[in-house]
Amino acid sequence: MDRGLTRRQFLKVTAAGGALLVSGVSLEACGDGEPAGPVFFNAHQRDTLSAAVARIVPADETPGAVEAGVVDYVEQLLTALEHTPPRIFAGGPFSDRNPYPDNTRGVASNDFSANEFERFLPLTRTQRLAWVVRLYGSQAIEGGDFNDAVLGPTPGYRATYSAGLAELDTVSQQRFGHDFVALDGDQQDDAMSRVDKDFSALVLAHTLEGMYAAPEYGGNKDLAGWRPNKFEGDSQPLGYSIWDESAGKYRERPDHPMSTANPDEDYHDFSDAAIEVVSAIVGGTGGKRFF
Repeated sequence: MDRGLTRRQFLKVTAAGGALLVSGVSLEACGDGEPAGPVFFNAHQRDTLSAAVARIVPADETPGAVEAGVVDYVEQLLTALEHTPPRIFAGGPFSDRNPYPDNTRGVASNDFSANEFERFLPLTRTQRLAWVVRLYGSQAIEGGDFNDAVLGPTPGYRATYSAGLAELDTVSQQRFGHDFVALDGDQQDDAMSRVDKDFSALVLAHTLEGMYAAPEYGGNKDLAGWRPNKFEGDSQPLGYSIWDESAGKYRERPDHPMSTANPDEDYHDFSDAAIEVVSAIVGGTGGKRFF
């Protein structure tokens, strides 16, 4: 009897649902080691956050959160307003991952767009104010604390990370006598369960974004979140049905048909529980199951 979804299976199902193609923030792509551009974390904080995100999406037969650059994603988010334009909203409409269609024959062409996702958009005045509060807290702008008396101050992502990472070490030292990075996996899970819930929820959300958002947003390095789940990401400008002028009709891509079963889909490594969840997503959105 299947006992339910593992962490990895849950994340595969999430990606299969296409929930995280575009994140609410955007970050520039980074390489290995220290991130390019402004930094927020010191070396120990980066190591601590790396250990934490690795417990959420561990590396197994496929890359995990560390390999996907999730920590660089968070670093760039926390310093997003230090860039001009801010690294918040990527442009578009197309990346360079898919070609234009050849509408004379109803097939893919060899003509690719420049990667316009790499062009970031300026913020409006109200967007900038909102992001100042998100990142730096309600005290960071004049008049931003108008709800603090009722709701309490908004600490901002930067303060939440600083306090949360410090608390991880405090809890780890109290329970196990070592900093978080020196603990084994079970001990790290225990420590994570005991820190501030706002911090742990933020780390979870940003880990998923860093894994599955478009790579121009800073994570998903080498499409580490998409490739193992066979998720194509942004399919335009090619799309899936291509107009054929010679035939006067749309032609479905044979590798990704829309009206029949997809011949290259590979779901055999999903558990029964994972397939049940995927089926619920497909059926709940009006789709048809072909497997």
